[in-house]
Amino acid sequence: MEGYVPGLQPAPGQKLVKLNTNENPFPPAPRVLEAIRSASSDALRLYPDPSASLLRERAASLYGFDPSQVVCGNGSDDILAIVMRTFVDEGDAIAFFQPSYSLYPVLASIARARTVPIPLPRVSGPGELERLPVPCPEAKVFFLTTPNSPYGYGFAMAWIARLLSVFPGIVVADEAYADFARETSLPLLASHPRLIVARSLSKAYSLAGMRVGLAFAHETLAAEMAKVKDSYNLSGLAQAAACEALPDREHLRETTARIVATRGQFAARLSRLGFSVLPSEANFLFTVPPAGRPAKALYEGLRARGFLVRWFPTAGLSDGLRISIGTGADMEALARAIEEESHGG
Repeated sequence: MEGYVPGLQPAPGQKLVKLNTNENPFPPAPRVLEAIRSASSDALRLYPDPSASLLRERAASLYGFDPSQVVCGNGSDDILAIVMRTFVDEGDAIAFFQPSYSLYPVLASIARARTVPIPLPRVSGPGELERLPVPCPEAKVFFLTTPNSPYGYGFAMAWIARLLSVFPGIVVADEAYADFARETSLPLLASHPRLIVARSLSKAYSLAGMRVGLAFAHETLAAEMAKVKDSYNLSGLAQAAACEALPDREHLRETTARIVATRGQFAARLSRLGFSVLPSEANFLFTVPPAGRPAKALYEGLRARGFLVRWFPTAGLSDGLRISIGTGADMEALARAIEEESHGG
C-alpha cells in the first residue's frame, strides 16, 4: 500500500510563508491558551479522561445534541479511522468523490477494503453543484468531504438529504472546513440515523497542533464507535483546549469572517490575473493558472520566493494549485509574487 502524503513541512529554521496545509493564520483564543497553561501541571503524569466527558458535554450543548451522540478523536483523521473500524470489514467497499481527501483510500487499504471513487466534476457555482446527480454506489460507507478538498465546494444540506435517501449505507459528512461554509449537515441528524458528521478543531479554531476531532451521530452508532476507539485517544491538554475553544463563539465568528473576506479578495485578485478559481466555502482556494503557465512551474517559483502552496502531482489535479488563506498581508505578498512569476520577474 501507499501511505498518506501530508503537505510539505518547512525544515527547522526555514523561513516560508506556509499556505499549503490549510492551517489558521491566527492564534487560538486567549482563553484557550490560558487553559493549556493551566493544564500543564502535575496532572500530566495522569491519564486523561478516556471518554472526554466534559468535551462531549460542551460539544453536545453547543450544537443541541445529547453527549451520548458525541465521540471525540485525535483529530478528525482519528474519527475517520474509528468509522472504518466500526463499520467496514475486509472485502467491503467505501465510496467517495474523486478528488477528495486522499486519506480515504489509505484507510481502505489498512482495512483491506475496496474503494469506489466517483468522479467529481469542476463546477462554476453552487447551483451547478446542487444539480450534480446523487450517486448510489454499492458500498458500506460513503465519505462526503463537504466542503470538498481540494476543490473547496460545499454541498448543500438538501443535496446531502437526497444522498441519504438513495444510498442505503452509512454517510459520513466530513466537515473539517464547515465553519467557513454557508451550511452544515448537522440538522439532518435528527431525521437520518445513518448520518455521521465529522468535525475538526484544527482549522477554524486554530488547534491543528492539539489534534481534536468530533463525531456527531445517532446514539446507537456513537456507542459502537466508542467501543473501538483507542483507550486514551485524546490528550488532557487537547481536551482542556477544546473545552475552552468551543464556547468562544465570538472569537470563532471574528476569525472565520476575516478568513472568508480575505478569501473573496484573493479570489478576485487571481481572477484579474487570468486564473480560473473554483468556488470555495473552505479556508483555501483551488486555482488553475492561465494557459501556458504550468502549475508545477508556478509552485516551484513561488517556493523559491518563500511561499509554500500545495501542488498535487496526480492526474486531474496537476494543472492547479491549492492555496490556503493566510493573513491579508500574506495574501497580498503572495499575489505580488504570482504577478512577478507570471511576468518572468
